[in-house]
Amino acid sequence: MKKTAAFLFILILPLCFILSQQRSPVPETLLPLEVIEEIINESSGDLALQNEIFLTAVNRNRLPEEYLKGYFESEFVLKKLKEYGIEQAEIVELPTRSKETWDAEMGELWLMKPEKRKIADLKEIAASLCSGSSTIDVSSELVYVGSGERQSFYEGKDIKGKIVLVNGSPERARRLAVEKYEALGLIGYASSHPEFDRDEVGWNSIRPSEKEKKTFAFLVSERTGQNLRDLLERGVKVEVRAVSKTQMVPYKEEMVAALLKGKDYPEEELVFTAHLFEGFAKQGANDNASGCVAILETARVIKKLVDEGKILPLKRSIRFLFVPEISGTIAYIQKFPEIAKRFFANINEDMVGEGLIKNNSYFRLIAAPCSLPTCLTDVLSAFVEWVGATQEMMDQAVLKPIVSPSGSRDPFYYSIDPYSGGSDHIVFVDGGVRVPANFFNVWPDMWYHTSGDTPDKSDTTQLKRAVFLSVAGAVFLANAGSVEVEKMIAETSTRALSRIGQDKSKAEKMILKAETKNIHSAYKEARNIIEQAYLREVGALSSIKFFIKADSKLENYLAMRVKKFSESRLSLLNDVDEIYKYRCLKERINAQKPAPTQDEIRLSQLVPARTEKMRGFFDFMKFAEERAKYKDLPTYNLRAAESEVRNFIDGKKSILEIRNAASAEFGPISLKDVENYINVLEKTGFVVVKKK
Repeated sequence: MKKTAAFLFILILPLCFILSQQRSPVPETLLPLEVIEEIINESSGDLALQNEIFLTAVNRNRLPEEYLKGYFESEFVLKKLKEYGIEQAEIVELPTRSKETWDAEMGELWLMKPEKRKIADLKEIAASLCSGSSTIDVSSELVYVGSGERQSFYEGKDIKGKIVLVNGSPERARRLAVEKYEALGLIGYASSHPEFDRDEVGWNSIRPSEKEKKTFAFLVSERTGQNLRDLLERGVKVEVRAVSKTQMVPYKEEMVAALLKGKDYPEEELVFTAHLFEGFAKQGANDNASGCVAILETARVIKKLVDEGKILPLKRSIRFLFVPEISGTIAYIQKFPEIAKRFFANINEDMVGEGLIKNNSYFRLIAAPCSLPTCLTDVLSAFVEWVGATQEMMDQAVLKPIVSPSGSRDPFYYSIDPYSGGSDHIVFVDGGVRVPANFFNVWPDMWYHTSGDTPDKSDTTQLKRAVFLSVAGAVFLANAGSVEVEKMIAETSTRALSRIGQDKSKAEKMILKAETKNIHSAYKEARNIIEQAYLREVGALSSIKFFIKADSKLENYLAMRVKKFSESRLSLLNDVDEIYKYRCLKERINAQKPAPTQDEIRLSQLVPARTEKMRGFFDFMKFAEERAKYKDLPTYNLRAAESEVRNFIDGKKSILEIRNAASAEFGPISLKDVENYINVLEKTGFVVVKKK
């Protein structure tokens, strides 16, 4: 009997080992696995990095002739698009506010005493000389003034005719140091992460107006700046010499545009954006050659897969815009309004290629704002989460590796975050444009806006994954038909419930944590959070209707799902009511039915509508010019909510409704601040306010 048991154990043991080594099945996502595999196999992070190296291998000081003849970057991208067989590609010249731009020919900074040593050279590190600097050749004593933006830093110091050292941005110190105390110029040390890399040199500018003194500013690394400061604090006399040759040159602003035309609905366009230029003085590898090469590779992969019959021909068109950051996107939409009307969604890519572990970073998907509910975020979230799940180690192996031959084997650390600005997507989601947009980004970036932003910080595996996500999202959206619509309804409905759950938790905590004196107002805000959450999610579900073409059954199905979803609102509001009653009972105060204040009643009847000044992307410069004409405008402090308050202005919502929508998104904000902001917009001619 014992021998038989032992024999069975020997037979079973290998089987158990085999079963333990079986890998978990690859999870499903919105595209069929065979299409996913074709996209993974064709997407190349190595080709993307090669293009990034061609664009930004060195910190190159731009030659003056480029400003008029055309930029190296534009020509390179256009040549690659043509090489990939994308014939509908061109360089587009854009209108500009100015006909001139700053250019530097040379810039050197020397330590003369206590020893002679070159500190900075524009030819070696293009970030060394701040843009906006004038032509100079001066030698003078160096004086340390802290960060230089406060009066107290200058007390007891004679800086007239001298050069100041500032621990921070030279522009922040310029007005006091140069305008008031008559310093000759500035040396600053300010980089994004000096604690990570003491030798990175920050990228900065000074902006003297025509009426202000011409001056200069150099930037050095934190290590160099601290060494200079140490000398001064030990009482050593430090003398420096600054030499620069700069000029204003005529220039043109340009970008590259390309189109993959759809077969069935060519007038409906998904648009990718990445900024090829951030000013013209300096470009970074990750910021943002990485975004440009990612969408360039996206275009190549889609074209090749369609040509080879590995994916279906595109139903909708896909446009690729390589732009000057923000200003170029604005100018393109203004120049081609008939094209802009075709955009149904935007995917913006800015800094997507950094090695995640090397850079202490996450790949981030930034959602569309609440002012523009959309299913786009849910579609892209599904693919991002799929990559995260399939790149994890399962039973000693990765489920579906997305890695490059020369790249890392980093896990795919990712984050799906609420809306924030900072790149070209803000143009699309603006209330005067209203194109749903998501933003791909790697953050934080340890070499952001510094001399360290070079291709060696990039990872071909991360670039490959960014390209995969771009292609997968584009293929799904461009070819979305009835099957894809059904998937979108399921995806958005499920994720909507999750978001609603988070909002319910937020609302409940608001009541439970409120001070006794604030319980009633917290209850009112909590109910508003639930109400606004349902408006947002119903909007996101309803946005799917765009993809339904002459299918009444599918339209009715979507309408039914929207209706069923809306009906759950009362249940959640009842839950909030019960928590409020419990809290009142606990604190021994009387529960109150929420009642509008006099201001709320008044402002519920006032509806702001956009004027011609606020058609298209909001003109911040024009707004500043108009505000300067008035002395006693109302004050407001909306902080991050300001753009969303503006975006909610649609000629239908009252001032109270706008305030409530923004409050749910950003936390309670003052109704008075919203009213004052809209009054300023009205006074400056950007809106008219009408009674309901």
